[in-house]
Amino acid sequence: MKNLLFVGKLFLGFIVAMMLGAVISTATGANPVLCGAVVFGAQVLRACVKPVAMPGLAFEDVLTTLFTRDLQKILFPNNEFYKRTKQLNTAVDAPSFDAASYQIPQEMQEPTGIIDPASFPLPVEEIEGGNEIVTLNLLATNPTRLGDRELLEVSYDKRASTLSLHSAVLDQMAANVALNRMSNVDTSRALITTSGAAAAAALPGLTGNRKAVTKDDIIKACQVLDRTDMKGQRYGLVGATQYSELLGIENFVDYNKTGNTSALLTGAIGELMGVKWYKRSTAAMFTAAGAPKAVGAAAAADDNESMLIWVENAIGRVEGAPKVYINEAQAQYLGALMNNAVRFGMKLMRTDKKGVVAIRQAAA
Repeated sequence: MKNLLFVGKLFLGFIVAMMLGAVISTATGANPVLCGAVVFGAQVLRACVKPVAMPGLAFEDVLTTLFTRDLQKILFPNNEFYKRTKQLNTAVDAPSFDAASYQIPQEMQEPTGIIDPASFPLPVEEIEGGNEIVTLNLLATNPTRLGDRELLEVSYDKRASTLSLHSAVLDQMAANVALNRMSNVDTSRALITTSGAAAAAALPGLTGNRKAVTKDDIIKACQVLDRTDMKGQRYGLVGATQYSELLGIENFVDYNKTGNTSALLTGAIGELMGVKWYKRSTAAMFTAAGAPKAVGAAAAADDNESMLIWVENAIGRVEGAPKVYINEAQAQYLGALMNNAVRFGMKLMRTDKKGVVAIRQAAA
């Protein structure tokens, strides 16, 4: 039935074209059959290039679906926190895709001071130095096919939306790497376990109870940083679970109440004990043994959520220049292929790991 309807409409389109050809031939003196054939051929060609509803001519493949212009984005956590570290490279010396590491020079010793020297010459000392090596990961996305037909059928700029999505995935991957590297604290001094009341583990995949974070836990973490003599702005990252616990701490004031909206624009949620806090759906994760959770590892039942507090200059990051790959007009894909890649690395700046503290959930 559908085929008969198509043939009928096609025949009707031919009759209309012949009628128009007769009118054109009367005005120009040309052959009426030839004029009608030209008109009909023009209709067919236009429909093939841009399928639209045409009087007297119908096609089986005309797009009838209506699209909204409001695109719903895929959701990603707030990754602003890792920008609150020291960027070691500039745009000029951004690592290329071949770069695998970046060096952080270290001053390992300080010269000995003498009060009222009584003998000369003064003893000569050698000051040892060293390097911390930042391993750079190559972050990349799998290519996405963007078909030529898709570009005609959607009501938004799908190419720009696809590239934006790839960029967001790279940013998420960089954040995951950053969380793992930032969690590599000194376990003997800077890994503090929570001491509050027991509460059920909140993240999917985790079971049992965990102790809540308390004001004393944060005071202890800040004390660890105070003893390092490291200067600079302090930042904190807290996940949704421990953020809800923070709200129960007396004197915890967020920027919503103080009216400091400029801080909200940077992702900061408030300041407590000299620490500017950032909230995220999840923060750092540690295994039951107290080791940073590996990037991409599946959740274990006895994993523990953790807050991080750091001095801005205690963590160094290296960011390469993102590169966009677009292969246009790929015959075997009937469209274009596109993906993104970038080099990224992060590490604690000092060999002694000073300047970063983690407050890890304790089993209850």
